[in-house]
Amino acid sequence: MKALIPYYPVFKFVSIFAMLYILFSIGYHFFLGVEWDQQLYPDPITAQLSYQTQELLRFVGYNAQALNSPAHPSVTIFIDEFKIFRIIEGCNSVSVMILFTAFVVAFSRGWKKTLSFLLFGIVFIYIVNLIRLAVLGIVYYDYSAYADFSHEIIFPSVIYGAVVLLWIYWTRNVKPKEVE
Repeated sequence: MKALIPYYPVFKFVSIFAMLYILFSIGYHFFLGVEWDQQLYPDPITAQLSYQTQELLRFVGYNAQALNSPAHPSVTIFIDEFKIFRIIEGCNSVSVMILFTAFVVAFSRGWKKTLSFLLFGIVFIYIVNLIRLAVLGIVYYDYSAYADFSHEIIFPSVIYGAVVLLWIYWTRNVKPKEVE
């Protein structure tokens, strides 16, 4: 048992991380179980992200439109009346934000810095995801030969790569508690 004492911080981190990830995921599951109206379909986060994707595509010059898909819990993005893709709940990056949050809180050393970094990180992940969806829409519309590769390989790497970079920054810049 004494041989495990040096690894206590690792066990503590993994335990806290796992507990928080499970709790946040269960909370998100209940959030998704709420019946949302047609304006917030399929859920408020996915609906907002879809609308913002439409607006970002319009900003860069595309005739984009986001429409709810009553047959599916999703929002369909169109460019010039051509169906580009559907944004489903899994595209909203909340599960990535949950993973990010569980890690940061499990590795935290003070609430003020932790909350500030969480706010920054969640907003950063959201913006990276929004840009990811808009660029993916452009790829689907203008470069359809690269659509599957972009959707399956490139863009997941971008979103998860952003999270890993945030984690690296956090672990390198968090100051350990002073031993009393």
